Formats: sequence, structure tokens, C-alpha cells
Amino acid sequence: MKTLSILATAAALCAAALSANAQTLKMTPQVVGVTTYEASTAVNLVVVKPEIKLDNPDPAAFAVNTNGTDRNVIAVYPCDARGAFNPEGGYLALGLEKASGRGLGLAKGNGVWRDEYSVTVSLKKGKTLKAGKQKFTAVACATDKALKDFVSEADYFNKGTFTGKATGKAGDITLTYASYEPWSLRGDGKANPLVIWLHGGGEGGVDVSITLLGNEVVSLIRPEIQSHFTTEGGAGGAYVLSVQCPTMWMGTSKGFGHGEYPSLYADVLKSCIDAFVDSHPDVDPRRIYLGGCSNGGYMTMHMLIRNPRYFAAAYPTCEAYADANISDNEIKALAEENIWIVQSYDDTTVDPKTHCIPTFQRLMKEGAKNVWMSMFENVQGIDNPGQRLMGHFSWTYLFNDAVTASQEQTPGDVKPSNNGGGSVAPQGHANIFEWMNAQVLADPVVPQQNGQRR
Repeated sequence: MKTLSILATAAALCAAALSANAQTLKMTPQVVGVTTYEASTAVNLVVVKPEIKLDNPDPAAFAVNTNGTDRNVIAVYPCDARGAFNPEGGYLALGLEKASGRGLGLAKGNGVWRDEYSVTVSLKKGKTLKAGKQKFTAVACATDKALKDFVSEADYFNKGTFTGKATGKAGDITLTYASYEPWSLRGDGKANPLVIWLHGGGEGGVDVSITLLGNEVVSLIRPEIQSHFTTEGGAGGAYVLSVQCPTMWMGTSKGFGHGEYPSLYADVLKSCIDAFVDSHPDVDPRRIYLGGCSNGGYMTMHMLIRNPRYFAAAYPTCEAYADANISDNEIKALAEENIWIVQSYDDTTVDPKTHCIPTFQRLMKEGAKNVWMSMFENVQGIDNPGQRLMGHFSWTYLFNDAVTASQEQTPGDVKPSNNGGGSVAPQGHANIFEWMNAQVLADPVVPQQNGQRR
């Protein structure tokens, strides 16, 4: 009996030791990293806080599920609370294999991020983790709530608001904006270009990160596009300003419109731009470039009509300003502007045959010298080659630096082409951004501030 008692005691001690060395590791989800692609956003990074620092964890040991989709973990590294590498950090970053189309997305198209987004981190069967002499055979880490304080390229932007007068009715309107100000340009004492972007119909609201990520606007700060711009001193790069209205730029005092009436936001937007230029003395008022997609393309045309020769160049994309609402006198004025239009011929959201095509043809008849149009056949994925996207997504070509040619400058029929958008190199430039960079106003308009910025 004594022997059996000794054996039982030994077995219990052994089991206790095994239990102490094989247990569940608790991790707390912190943030996710959001990457934006040509047609979607995706979560490709998960940052967690383990209760104890691990010893060189193997990426193959982890199983991650985001929003109901199993993901492959391709990298694991110690980091700070925002996912930046730090060998002494108390957090763990799990890098996920690219999965565009899966992740945080616009909720109901009304300019807010979704409230529910599940993240689960666990261990694969048979895998273990070690921390000193401790061994873990399971991981407890899950949340159903969206981690809204996410990491993204939007973090490189400064955010603010601007309040000014509404157009067509009494009262003020507040806009939200984000600005990218390269360190290489700030304080260089040279005049630098400013690139402005106006969002589409689904990215309005009061969270400017939706404007930046919804249509891959962040590509404007990436080296591929920044390298096309040069400053007065010869350095590369440009300021970027993205402005967000509470609803849609096409809103008027009489309802939604396609150019029949002035936009509610016409005056406050101009004042916001003026205020930004006024507060950044190194922005060259001769080199302010304005563009936007769809609803923002409408506003681009609207601003050109209301503020002649203020913008050095404009790049409206799938613009929604109906040609029928542009008068002959306005066409004469627009013919003096520097404009490069981008659209896909198969766009069923904004019909190019009633919007940009007849406008372009009228401008050609008016003798416009520096107005161009890239008309693509359809929209093919560039991040995912072979993927056919909606015809309305022509900004895909713009943000992937693939707008390289224009239609012939003729009032005749257009010839859609997926080879850069046409057959002509405008002014001999290789792409739309190099062309834009070359446009300089001879007599810039002096900015006037009319509103409050904070």
C-alpha cells in the first residue's frame, strides 16, 4: 500500500508539473492594420498583447481568423502597441498573407466603419509556444468588436476641420480634411506643389480616414506617385490635401444635383483650400492641382467653373457633372484650363456619353489646347491581374499610376483603349502626374481665407 501511495503521489506531482508547463496563454487584441487596395480594404496585420513575452514564436504555429475568414500568418515579431517593430516591445504583431477584399470595409456606404469585426488568434493543432521554462499549448485571444483605432497609411496624414459659409442657404458647414506634408519639403524655403483630392459619393461623413482609404487615395503619398513631382528647388514630392464633406459634394440647396444648381460646399471648399495655402507659405499658388472621382469629379468640374484659372491643372475622374448643365460660356472658360479627364467607357454609374465625352468634344470644338481625356475600355485589376472591376472604378488606373495616354484631340468619336487610355502622350509626358507636375500658372490668384480651421 505504501508503494502504491508513493507511486500515486509521484504521478500527481508529474501531472501537476505537466499542467504547469502546458497551459493556455492569454492574449489581448490591440489593433489591426488596414491596407487599402484598388477596390477594397483589408486587414493584413493583427497586434496582440500576450500576458508574457514569448521566445521567438513560429508564424506557422498560429491560426488567425478575421471577420470569418481563415488567414495565413507569414510573419511574427515583437512590437509596440501600434505594430512598429521593437525587440523589447511587450506586444506581438502577426503579419497576414495579402487578402484584398477581406477586412474592414465601409458600412452601408454612409461613411462609417463597421461596428462588428471579429478577430481570433489561436494555436494550430500540435503546436506550442514557449516563454522561458513555460510551455503553452493553447492561446485565448478573441474579439467581436471592431478595433477602430487601426493602423494604416492614413496615419501619415494630419487631420483637421474647417468651418465656413454654405452656398445657397444660410448657415455654416464644417468640412473634415487630411493633409500630407513631406518632411523633405517642410521648411526647405522652396515653393512646392499641392495635390488636392475630392472623394466619391460613398466616402462622405466626418471620418477622413474613410476618404483616404475608401478609394486608395493614400497612393498619392507613395513613392511611385510622389516621385513624379518636383519642387522649385528640384527635390521630389508634393503636399497632398484630401477634403471630406458631411454628405455628398453634389448636394445643393434644392436637393441632389448634377450641375443644375451650385453645390452647398462650393464656397466653404474654396475657403478651406485658401486657408491651407495661406497657412503653408511654401505651397506654390501657381501649382495647385485638383481632382476627384465621381461625386468628387463633379466637384472638380464645379470648382473649375466657379474659380477660373485658380488651379494649375485638374484631373476629374469618372466625373458626374452632366454636360447638359455646362453652358457655352462655361465651355469657353474651361477651354482655357489644363484638364486631364479619366473614365472607363463601360461605366454604368456615371454614363460617359452624357458627361465627360460630350464635354470633351465641345472643348475640342472650342479650341482647347491643353485638355485631354483617357477613355479606358473597362477596368482591369492591377493589384489582382485578370480581375474585372466595375466600370465606375476608373480611379484604379489613376492610383496605380497607369494613366499614360490620352484620346486624340478631336471632336470626333472616342476610341476606348486599355493601353493607358488612348494613343497620344499629352505634351510628350509619360503619365498624368508628370503632365500635372509641368503645369504652372503664369498669374496665380491670391488666396483669401474665409472660415475657421482647427
